[in-house]
Amino acid sequence: MIQLIVGTAAVLGALIIMAVFWKVGTSSMPRDDDYKHVAEAGYAIRRKYFWALLAVSLVLFIIGVLAFPYPKVMEAKIKGEPFVVKINSKQFQWDLSAAQIPLGPVRFDVTSQDVNHGFGIYDEKGGLVTQSQAMPDYVNKLYVNFTKPGKYKIWCLEYCGVAHHIMATEFEVK
Repeated sequence: MIQLIVGTAAVLGALIIMAVFWKVGTSSMPRDDDYKHVAEAGYAIRRKYFWALLAVSLVLFIIGVLAFPYPKVMEAKIKGEPFVVKINSKQFQWDLSAAQIPLGPVRFDVTSQDVNHGFGIYDEKGGLVTQSQAMPDYVNKLYVNFTKPGKYKIWCLEYCGVAHHIMATEFEVK
């Protein structure tokens, strides 16, 4: 008999504890109207940040496009008629239409007969002056304004085969 009374008391106690937890849990749950003003303020801030970020991104995009060395932009920046050098690449050599180039504006017409090559011009100290891609069936126009005379090297910047490391030539700017 004692076991029945203790068992019943334990079950009733557990039910009372569960009821208390349920009441506390359901009464403390937030209602939609409790956070309506917080959500509205949050969405207003989010909208302002979105439009500000969009405006800044658009301005930076326009500045980037104008500052990027696209051929038409570079052609407009160079004063005078550029000296044209045709560059034809093939594994593992560069063919230049001129080995001596005058000081001033130069336009390199860069193309390839076989695979993609990276066309890089280096000064006498080994610093990269400019670069472009040499691609089959396409001519990239690269504008450079040479202000210092000297010997400049051309190296391939894109792995093009087993003799890639010897794909180099030079020209002189006078």
